[in-house]
Amino acid sequence: MDNSIKHTYHISGMSCGGCATTVKNKLSATPGVLSVQVDLTKKEAEITSAEEIKTDTLQSALNNTGYTISELRVPKSL
Repeated sequence: MDNSIKHTYHISGMSCGGCATTVKNKLSATPGVLSVQVDLTKKEAEITSAEEIKTDTLQSALNNTGYTISELRVPKSL
């Protein structure tokens, strides 16, 4: 993963393991996303992507789920 980018996002609306799985699956299906790690306790998702992905694009992946995503930390290249 030479040119991958890692972002950490806050996910609101998660309350159980099923929620975390849904968020992970929805975000993983977004074009350009390489991997997703969800931390239910912190209500965060760490997304590694091949390119810059707008938060709006990620929110679209979560449409109709009741979860909202917001950027938590500045992205860092790996």
